[in-house]
Formats: sequence, structure tokens, C-alpha cells
Amino acid sequence: MIGRTIPAGVLGVLVLLTAAMAAAGTVVRLPAPLYRTVAVAAAGKIYVLGGHDVAGGSVTGVEVFDPVHGVARRRGSLVLPTHGAAAANLGGRILVFGGASTAVHDVVQQYVPASGRSRVIGHMPTVRADVTAVGVGRRVVLVGGFDGVGPQSPVWETRNGRSFTVVAHLAKSVRYPAVAALGNDVYVFGGLISGGEYTGTFSNAIQRIDLMSGTTTIVGRLPTPLAHAMAATINGHVYVLGGSTPAGPSSAIRRFDPARNRITADGRLPSPLTDAAVAHLGSTIYLLGGISTAPTDAITTIRPAS
Repeated sequence: MIGRTIPAGVLGVLVLLTAAMAAAGTVVRLPAPLYRTVAVAAAGKIYVLGGHDVAGGSVTGVEVFDPVHGVARRRGSLVLPTHGAAAANLGGRILVFGGASTAVHDVVQQYVPASGRSRVIGHMPTVRADVTAVGVGRRVVLVGGFDGVGPQSPVWETRNGRSFTVVAHLAKSVRYPAVAALGNDVYVFGGLISGGEYTGTFSNAIQRIDLMSGTTTIVGRLPTPLAHAMAATINGHVYVLGGSTPAGPSSAIRRFDPARNRITADGRLPSPLTDAAVAHLGSTIYLLGGISTAPTDAITTIRPAS
């Protein structure tokens, strides 16, 4: 195995800082530091779209990371710069929903990995940034977010990126939640309730959206209020990674048990990390960019033990 393996936690999560070494011995990184970006897996690669650069500007860049060869490079651009967007793979097309630059967007941008080209294909019902997308079957569910005034409750579903349906409402309206799907349930971890993005009031609620009934309930609590975190479902287990707490960025890896509605510690990241992009290929989770002590270009790989 290439790279440095860090044992993390009694439950056996293995964390590899990718900062993994390529064959030539160089550290694999994104072309430049990014945060509040999004990442989507497609055809064995991970595409990183938009985000903030180190100066805090919104960017259009699309980077592709090939985990087999340990290479990250530029692969086109979005039509519009955006940060705090949501993104998902829908039938081989990568759709980027909303976000913000000089103002909050309502546009849906489509990026095609095969051609490296993008275009605007539609508009959401209202503007929305600081939102999270998760794929459930052949649909994309959009959770939380910000309309320029406050956190949002309506949960949207789309099957094509052009038409949207409200399928539920959050019990607690939030921005910057961590979101993961398991079957027909979508779990929402924490989020920003009010105030400054890193100094405001964070939620400790774990919300369950039942897409069959359209109901949302609070099923548990995080050990500490959390926002800007990342989440992924691997082999039926939901992992919540890093994020911002009232004390600052977190390095915690936690595993959520939906059968018991219980969340437990399951290791630590190599360093505190918030506002990274998250994607997974098979049973491997990738965190790309984000903020540690400063915006980073590092890629962190997490391989949960069976």
C-alpha cells in the first residue's frame, strides 16, 4: 500500500494521508488549495468542482483526481464560479446545484466528464447555497442551505436537474450540514443554525428524512454541535468526518448506527479538517481540500476496516 497508514480508533478505521506518495515519491495534492468545494465520483475518478481559493474568491475550475495513478490535474471549468454548492452524479452527468459567488445562485450547471465541458441546464425553485446533495437511486436529494437570508427547511428532489419537488421539511433548518443516505432514509448531521459561519450557533441534532413518508424526525444528538462536516456511507455504515465545532476544526471520525440511532467515536483524521469535499469509490472515502490551520490542497483517504 502506497503512503502512510495511520491506525485510528478501536473500531479499526484506517486513515491514509494521501499525501499518499506517487511512484516518484512526490506528495499527491490538488493543483491548488480549495475549500467549500464539491467532489463527485464518476468512472473511477473523482471530480472536484468550484470552491474558494486561498484568497477567498469563488472559482470555476474542475480538477480530476485519479486514485489509481495518484495524479490530480485540471480538467475544464464550470460556466459560473461558485462555492458552497451541492453536486451529484446523475446518469453519468455531474450536476452542480446553486452555491454563491458575488450573490447566491439558483443555477444548475452540468459538467460532462467525457468531454470536460459544462453548461447551465436549469434553475432551482429559489437561490440556495451552503447546501448538500446526496444521490438516492436515480434521484438527487438537496438538503439544507442558505437563501441569502437564513437557513432553509425544504428538502428538494430532482431526477433531471431541471424540475424539483419538495419531498420533506427539516425539523431544524440548517446550513452546512453533513448528509448521507442509507436506503430510502437521508441522515442530516448538525449544521449552522444562525450567526457567523464559524462563530455562530451550530446544531447537534441528527435528523432522519424518511423519503417514503416525507417526514423528518430528530433521532439522536452529536456529542458536540457541528457544522461544515463531511459524511459518507460505506458498506451500510455512515461515517461523519471532521467539521467545525465551537472550539474549532475537528479531527474526529464518528460512526452512526441507524439501528440504534447512536453515534460513536471511530478514530481520528491526521489533522483537524473542515469544509472539505467528500466522495467515495468502493469502500474508500476521499476528503479533498478543506481548511485545517489554513486552506489546504491535501487529499485524505479513509478506508474503514470491515
